[in-house]
Amino acid sequence: MIVPRLIALQEALRIGADALRVNPLRTALSTTGVVIGVAALVAAFAITDGVAVWSRELIMRESSVQDVAVSPVTSRTVNGRAEVVRGYPVFGPADGAAARIEVPGVAQQVLTLTGTTHVEYLGRRASVLLTLSSAGLAEFSQLSLAAGRFYTEAEVSREAPVVVVGHRLAGELAGSRDALWLVGRMLRVGAERLEVIGVLAAPTTGPEADLVAFAPLRDAGTVFESARTPLAPTLRLRARSIEAVDTLRAATVDWLAARYGRRVDRLQVAVANQQLANTRMAILLTKLLLGMLVGLILAVGGIGIMNVLLASVSERTREIGIRKAVGARSRDIQLQFLVESVTITGVGAAAGFVAGLTLAFGGTAVFRHFLGSNIHPVVRPTTAVLAVGSAVLVGLVFGTYPARRAARLSPVDAIARE
Repeated sequence: MIVPRLIALQEALRIGADALRVNPLRTALSTTGVVIGVAALVAAFAITDGVAVWSRELIMRESSVQDVAVSPVTSRTVNGRAEVVRGYPVFGPADGAAARIEVPGVAQQVLTLTGTTHVEYLGRRASVLLTLSSAGLAEFSQLSLAAGRFYTEAEVSREAPVVVVGHRLAGELAGSRDALWLVGRMLRVGAERLEVIGVLAAPTTGPEADLVAFAPLRDAGTVFESARTPLAPTLRLRARSIEAVDTLRAATVDWLAARYGRRVDRLQVAVANQQLANTRMAILLTKLLLGMLVGLILAVGGIGIMNVLLASVSERTREIGIRKAVGARSRDIQLQFLVESVTITGVGAAAGFVAGLTLAFGGTAVFRHFLGSNIHPVVRPTTAVLAVGSAVLVGLVFGTYPARRAARLSPVDAIARE
């Protein structure tokens, strides 16, 4: 039973291919819509997938999307009034080391304490966002230095009087001199005098949002301005991947409950992966919109294929009549024209796929050259399957009516009409 069907399919393929070769120009013109549609689909999806990879790397590099932040609750709002919370856990180096060992899935950990302060040098004064931290902050936050170095674990343990400043802050304090000249100078930070041991590199995209500085973790009262609520260090844990953030958060909650018991309600655990979720949603919506436009282009191409096949049915009525007279069944005729339709769309899909790849690689090269964005096309197997599947579907849908019309012709009428 299977063998006769395969023979019939092979015969339909042969006859359909011969019919397409008879009118190569018409066949080429009928595939234009499919070529354009598939090329647009492949190029759009390859570029948007490339943008997704680039934005993911950018977010991972410039934000805390992989971080789980554990901070003490120092105040609460009760009946519209802020009340200070007492008895909350205060994290120290030992807690950070324990979290690194005891919480599964931790890639890196760091303690940070951020607040505002004033920095002075040679009469120049600036309001700064100062972060006190353990020694791993540079690697944890991927901070790049233009000059000098970051502070070490030994300097953190003895609260060494050193500071690393942002490039913009160094430029403002250095005045007419180069920002890197500030390395080795003594600044007044709050009530302390700290030596500049490093200057951060200027950001590659846009100016620094804030004036920033970094110093070893120490008593906050000597460097920060007085705040209405107490300041306490935040324990930041880095997951091994973005997908593992939720798992790390759950493990961190369990670890805190076991370590601090009833005081765990004075701690809050936060993640910052909403930015990535928003980016994914935006790219998904872009894909859906582009998919709708590509669908319209393929529909136009399908209508062109239908018109060509209807013309082919009219031109080949005698052939259809003779085939039926010698024993061909209606479904054989219908299969022949469906095969022709799918062959046309298949050829168009192959040409469109190559054209789409060319557009994707060319478009991203333009992005890299003129915009400086390190975007490369990403061609996933699902994109290729979707392109081929869409083309085959168009061939089946828009080839069905001409195929059924050909199959309904009676042998006598078909021969007589010719």
